[in-house]
Amino acid sequence: MIIPSLLLILQDASLRTLPASEDLAEFSGLEITRMADEWELGDSQLWRERLQESLGDSARLDLFAARLLARSGSAIAASELIDLLRSTSPETDHGLQEAALATVGLPVFALNEEAQKALARILSGDGELSPSTAANPAHGYEFLAEVAVTLHQIGDGPHRRTALRRLRTMSATESREGREAGALALAQTGSVLSAQATEILETIAAEPGVRGRLASSLLEQQEQQMRYRAKLRALEDLYQSEGEAEGLEVLEEVLASVSLRHMEGDRFTQEELVSAAADGLLRRLDPYSNFLTAEEVKEFMFDIHPEYGGIGAYVNTVDGFFTIVRPIYSGPAFEVGLRTGDRILSVEGWSTIEQSNDEIIRRLKGPPGTDVTAEIFRKGWSAPREIQIPRRKIALPILQQEMLPGGVLYLELVSFSEDCGARIQRAISEAQATGRLEGVVLDLRNNPGGLLHEAVQVCDVFLKKGETVVVTRSRDEGEEVHKTVAPPAVDKNLPMVILVNRHSASASEIVSGALSIHGRAITVGERTHGKGSVQNLVRLKGVRDERWADENRNGMWDEWERYEDRNNNGVYDFAPRVKLTIAYYFLPDGSSIHTQRDHEGKVIEDGGVEPNVTVNVPSFPPATLRELDRLVGADVFRDYASGILASDPDLAVELAEYDALDEALYPGFEEFFSGLETILLPKDVRSWIRLRLRESVADSRGRGFPGNGFQGDYQEDTQLAEAIRQVLRLAGRDVAMVKEYAVALPARPDSSKEG
Repeated sequence: MIIPSLLLILQDASLRTLPASEDLAEFSGLEITRMADEWELGDSQLWRERLQESLGDSARLDLFAARLLARSGSAIAASELIDLLRSTSPETDHGLQEAALATVGLPVFALNEEAQKALARILSGDGELSPSTAANPAHGYEFLAEVAVTLHQIGDGPHRRTALRRLRTMSATESREGREAGALALAQTGSVLSAQATEILETIAAEPGVRGRLASSLLEQQEQQMRYRAKLRALEDLYQSEGEAEGLEVLEEVLASVSLRHMEGDRFTQEELVSAAADGLLRRLDPYSNFLTAEEVKEFMFDIHPEYGGIGAYVNTVDGFFTIVRPIYSGPAFEVGLRTGDRILSVEGWSTIEQSNDEIIRRLKGPPGTDVTAEIFRKGWSAPREIQIPRRKIALPILQQEMLPGGVLYLELVSFSEDCGARIQRAISEAQATGRLEGVVLDLRNNPGGLLHEAVQVCDVFLKKGETVVVTRSRDEGEEVHKTVAPPAVDKNLPMVILVNRHSASASEIVSGALSIHGRAITVGERTHGKGSVQNLVRLKGVRDERWADENRNGMWDEWERYEDRNNNGVYDFAPRVKLTIAYYFLPDGSSIHTQRDHEGKVIEDGGVEPNVTVNVPSFPPATLRELDRLVGADVFRDYASGILASDPDLAVELAEYDALDEALYPGFEEFFSGLETILLPKDVRSWIRLRLRESVADSRGRGFPGNGFQGDYQEDTQLAEAIRQVLRLAGRDVAMVKEYAVALPARPDSSKEG
């Protein structure tokens, strides 16, 4: 707030001249800088000339003019500001010197030689303090500490070190005022505090008032700084020679320059900048090494162990309401009657309207064995209903399965997470128990990989004991051979086909490559991604995960377990990690599937597993894609499918599973098709209606269809169709003898070929 007397001076810039010295006599240094910051400069060049002419009239007018000049981007008044700092005139009180020092700390004076030298001389004792400052030791130490902070802020490397040395000396002095001023200032520079300085800050933090709050804030920053420096130490560990160590000084200098001078530098915390630097270094090495922040570590851990305590549902905000997108059909939400499209209006009486998804999900989650009450509204209900939902340990379904016609078991493995090998074995055993199993299609398309030992365990299900699955070669541990350790869990003669595409990576390539090389499976689809490397998570020195109570003794933090919230942010924080490429892997025949790149990241040799039978995904003409975009955007297919589901749920399920490619089975199809006025063929429209039906009938079936979109639907998926042909061929059966396949199985594309 500007005081009334200042308002008398702050007139329109075009109608006024600079205030006279006597006009400023009654104002403090802080008030003068406020007035200068409010002053409208107008024609900046004209004002600069006026301001330069006014310099030297009086201490207060010098401060005013210097502040204005600095605001306009000129450091020409550095001498006058330095004179104010070194002045022994009774006119130059402590407040005026503080204001001058604050002005010297503006970005325009960064690396200014005159300012740096003058501040260094003050710190060295070459010069007297003003009488008002010298008469008050506390003010004296505070002023020297502020000088050191400013020098550290605007100085080059040697001057920054001078400032730090002075502050360290001050924080160890016998004077309590000196120790406190030195410790506070050291913390403000971001330097690592000694145990003694930290203890001083903790004492000040216990005080009420501004100083106490400042000390508390600085202690929190110190904890953050420890995390930053741990990350930098991790980078330093990657370097060994003296020259490389000097490179880290360059990195620190770059970080300081970005924070101080970059136009967007103030939008990022120091921790974010260090994380970006670490990530950039690692990604320069290869595409799969990177720096994981605390949040990214949490996501990574969940991907490997996809379990949580909760109600079991996929959720999101839809049309402003927190909605069940799809229940997990083995979970408690589905068991108590919740269905796709149900809106969750409140949780334990707490309204979900206009709340963040993360906060709502946090309230729905909790220890297994507890209950949560949610207010649910469903279309067709006259009023919301309160439903009590038990919480359980929810494992996300990483393996989807469907018994297809002709006894073909279709398994879609989403990722190589914990126990995926055991889940595959269990699914095959259950299918064998029906007496109808003829063969297995394992779909690894779009599977990015996961745990190496789980890839070996999947191969354990199908290969005899002692077979080589993969060989890893690293710099530290040399060569390691990973072999199967048990007899095959399923009949060695059970026909098997593996589906792969260009998004099948890492563990997917190990399994498909190993089983193909050993002659245990045929691979169908496209060349795989080509990621033949192994990554490991490396902890950083000095940075720990928050402590937690491991109630189920599984060695991992689970979301329902109590923890020590060190930074009081309300969430469990993992320590950041480095994900580092530590080895390359080689298939049993010695081949590498790793894509080779040059130092610029350009591919110089394609990698990947070449399938035994190549089947490319068919493409569509641009006109067809534009028309589909129009109709899908208008939701016409979904609306039509919803009508069938509402009027005849049994028919909807039948059509979703198999429709014999017959549009006549769809009620009112001819009228619906003619109303579209589309260039699409009736068979294309039928396909899209059926796609929406397959999405809609999952609740009625009590399980979803494997795959995604048309992928996983044997009527539409040309790659799956070829896999079925191969499985039945290996089983000695004619695909044409299976009614559904004889009618609806897509023909092999012309581009298909066998290797």
